[in-house]
Amino acid sequence: MLNRLRQIQADPLAFLLDCAERYGGINGIRLGNMNVYLVHDPTLVEQVLLHHHARYSKNTFQYNALSSITGRGLLTNHGADWLKHRRLAQPAFARPRLMALDRIIVPATQAMLDRWDRYLQKNETIDVDAEMMQLALEIVGKALFSIDLSKEASRLTSAVITCLDHIIYRAKHLVVPPDSFPTARNLRFKRALRALDQAVYEIMAQRRKQEDLGEDLLGMFLKARDKDTGEPMSDQEIRDEILTMLIAGHETVASALTWSWYLLSLHPDVRRRLRNEVEQVLGQRTPSSEDLEKLPLTEQVFSEALRLFPPAWIITRRAEEEDTLAGYSIPVGSLMIISPYVVHRLPSVWENPLGFDPDRFSTGEKEGRERFRFIPFGGGPRLCIGNQFAMIEARLILAMVVQRFHLDLLPAYPLHVEPLVTLRPRSGLPMRVVSWS
Repeated sequence: MLNRLRQIQADPLAFLLDCAERYGGINGIRLGNMNVYLVHDPTLVEQVLLHHHARYSKNTFQYNALSSITGRGLLTNHGADWLKHRRLAQPAFARPRLMALDRIIVPATQAMLDRWDRYLQKNETIDVDAEMMQLALEIVGKALFSIDLSKEASRLTSAVITCLDHIIYRAKHLVVPPDSFPTARNLRFKRALRALDQAVYEIMAQRRKQEDLGEDLLGMFLKARDKDTGEPMSDQEIRDEILTMLIAGHETVASALTWSWYLLSLHPDVRRRLRNEVEQVLGQRTPSSEDLEKLPLTEQVFSEALRLFPPAWIITRRAEEEDTLAGYSIPVGSLMIISPYVVHRLPSVWENPLGFDPDRFSTGEKEGRERFRFIPFGGGPRLCIGNQFAMIEARLILAMVVQRFHLDLLPAYPLHVEPLVTLRPRSGLPMRVVSWS
């Protein structure tokens, strides 16, 4: 058991890939008194996440650890409360609202590109990871809560990273002082969490001062009433949902965009094709949501980045009822581990699985594909509520950036992929901004 724990802690991605290669679509291991099942086969993944989803819950270490930051928002909640809040939030992600996102995404991206122009003139590098985090946070704040986070984005993204890194540190170390113990690490975590709480409660307070609570997601939560009791959502419930959306709504798409720029730098032929497509469709004008259907390569590039570097690289479930998967008897209490990172790299499922090939997501290639072989947003009833939001946001940003610049990796930069809450490049991703002309 200790040997396995050391392997998992040292390199969880390599451990999961090795298990899939050695044992196939599912294998069981024993960690202490817990039965753990690693599920890789898309058909079995579909059974856990969709067909038998009611037999499994999110009552796992992964989501319980996240709840120390987000509370019981949509990401970590389960049961009747989750379903009620999901239905409350769903209208904020309806198609008419999503198609209007360009009015927020375009000016925010334009401001970032203007800032990049100054870096270009000074021949300075940028940390693309940090830039994508700040941009995505600004967009989600404006789109869902009608708040301008442009001045606060850097401070808040730093607080988010500190909080998320804290729970990863606790997961990797078997013996750590409790959060209540005043170590330097715990104190940093508490300061970061206070900063996030302060921002969220200030957002709520400012909105309540307004005569009209608004029609955005925040307004929907503030105006919501229980259909049986007539009671409003508590401040804690609203806080949990806002913080969940701010964190999950920006860190995941930012991660995938960072890896998109990394992959495009490694494959200048694809980057040039993308630039040509954008030039032919847009010329010098900024894109709108209506343009996206004429920019298929933006979607293909982003989808391929999601395949190779899915932000949510691990999904866990706890068996609340007995189940059977491919002849394995799954006892109550078992931990199910599904890794999109592994599923997306299976040679039995994907041709040239380690290669960067956006054309595999062309319309013809997608037809007849198994649904659960590509799961960057999860699947089943717990499919990420913001999946279409992320796809629109990322494609508009990709199109706008390649209109003006390309991004080049620094020579011999020692890139290391860190499987934290999302997949992130260790120490950021410094790149050079280069003009096409």
